[in-house]
Amino acid sequence: MLTLHSYWRGLSESDRIKFCEKAEVTYGYMETHLIHARKKPRMETIQKMVEASNQKLTHKSLFDFFLGTSKTA
Repeated sequence: MLTLHSYWRGLSESDRIKFCEKAEVTYGYMETHLIHARKKPRMETIQKMVEASNQKLTHKSLFDFFLGTSKTA
């Protein structure tokens, strides 16, 4: 399952900026807090991240990631 961290690392710099704009979070907040699951986003932000990723990220994958239940290889 694709995690936010692995999805983020697979994006180019310009795609990361676009993703943040669509998800309505700042680049710094995403880089510092969200991709490392240090903070948990609001439900609205999770929805926007799913939409900004064109459904490459799912609600389940984001819930698992932020709740610490995602499996890493």
